[in-house]
Amino acid sequence: MITTNSGSDILGRYYTKNEISSFLVGQFDIKSPVRLLDLGAGSGSLSGAAKTRWPDVKVLTVDIDPKVEFPDESANSNSNGSSHEHFVIDALSQDLSSLLNCKSAPIDVAVCNPPFITPKWRNEFSEILEGAGFHDCLPFPMDVDAGLLFLAQNLRLMSDNATLGIILPDSLITAKKYLKFRSVLLNTYAVTKVIQLPRGSFHNTDALASIVILKKIKKYKDFVLVYCLSGDRKLSDPLYIDVDSAAERLDYTFHFHRLQVAGVSSAKRIALQELAVNIRRGSLSSAQIRGVNFPVLHITNIKEESIGQWLDLKSFDSGCLNDDSSIVKAQPGDILISRVGRNLESKIIGVMAGSFPVSDCVYVIRCAPGIRETVLAQIASPEGRAWISAHAYGVAAKQLAKKELLTFPILLD
Repeated sequence: MITTNSGSDILGRYYTKNEISSFLVGQFDIKSPVRLLDLGAGSGSLSGAAKTRWPDVKVLTVDIDPKVEFPDESANSNSNGSSHEHFVIDALSQDLSSLLNCKSAPIDVAVCNPPFITPKWRNEFSEILEGAGFHDCLPFPMDVDAGLLFLAQNLRLMSDNATLGIILPDSLITAKKYLKFRSVLLNTYAVTKVIQLPRGSFHNTDALASIVILKKIKKYKDFVLVYCLSGDRKLSDPLYIDVDSAAERLDYTFHFHRLQVAGVSSAKRIALQELAVNIRRGSLSSAQIRGVNFPVLHITNIKEESIGQWLDLKSFDSGCLNDDSSIVKAQPGDILISRVGRNLESKIIGVMAGSFPVSDCVYVIRCAPGIRETVLAQIASPEGRAWISAHAYGVAAKQLAKKELLTFPILLD
């Protein structure tokens, strides 16, 4: 679930930096659009960039906040100030089409940076999702990300053959619960490119997100072009990803690493789950840890400078828990990996000594004595850390699913 945090305002908005707005608008191949839509426009960074590129375009901005202020367009000698119409209304209103007069005055291009929240469900959301073909592809329709709702609303309002450039949070790009959504999207519309943005692309946050450019054409493409934008605003060469693989995940990092590994001989590589390895998640939540009177190892106790080391952790021992089978405990020979966190791929250690409970933010890997050293060394290696990072997901703090960790490839001698 995406929730509002300290990096966003009360409506869950992360404001787009001007250079990202200009970059997004530059990804369109349309030359002379007539009518442009910006839902949840905020201060108008995206629509302002669009107006700079297409001075004659008619801009429609929609935002629920009556206090938003737009730049003075009259200062732009190339701009016609009368070509901007703003509507103070909920962008997810079911009646927006008639208000914007979409039938008689088609919208041929749209830009959007949705709020990073999960809004309280309203019945009209069902019609919005159904209108774009997404209603039956969500595991929990009443717990849906705002980004998906804004995407669906844009597709409902746009004319056929129109182009949309939208910023979607990493959850919609990578999370398994949205796999069917990605499959429907890719097999229903022409997704022309996906560009993974660097952290720091929005003001006051390092949330992860991607730009998705698609056309409202009922004809899907066999391949999707997936890119990565670096922190210094350099665009990578594209990866050509087939639709089935893109449905699995749409982020550049994952596919770049997957293709690299595919280029290396995998004859002796074997997945963790095939090595009779037991992987368990800790059993104590952060709230429970605060209420117990015994030590518990949490991710804050795993230091990045200790990565790959076997550590003496007897200071966390608690003999009084030896008979409590409900609490997951680590023991000598176990490997510990952070399950969540912005730098989870840097928190990987081995237990040389000590038997103690761990928090539910930590995975405990238990494997045969003969392969422990190999497993720790390979997971904590630069290549292993890159694999962990590529297979994690999340907008702010990243998460590593157990199903992903079980597939970690180990190279045996």
